[in-house]
Amino acid sequence: MKKDGVKSKIISSDKLHIENKTLFVDLKENDGGRFLQIAELSNDRRSTVVIPISGIDVFMQSLTKITGAGQ
Repeated sequence: MKKDGVKSKIISSDKLHIENKTLFVDLKENDGGRFLQIAELSNDRRSTVVIPISGIDVFMQSLTKITGAGQ
């Protein structure tokens, strides 16, 4: 998670193009630990969501639940 003056190291990264959006999915690490950062670039505007690594399983369960994936 971003803190002032703290540098993050990218461990793994992926770039997705969906409709008119570009999504950057990065697994990063800093002194606070590992985290998933999802950034959206749409119409020259950037929005970012950060999920601590400890919350990835819960986040994936929620995506599966709301999308009906796996049914």
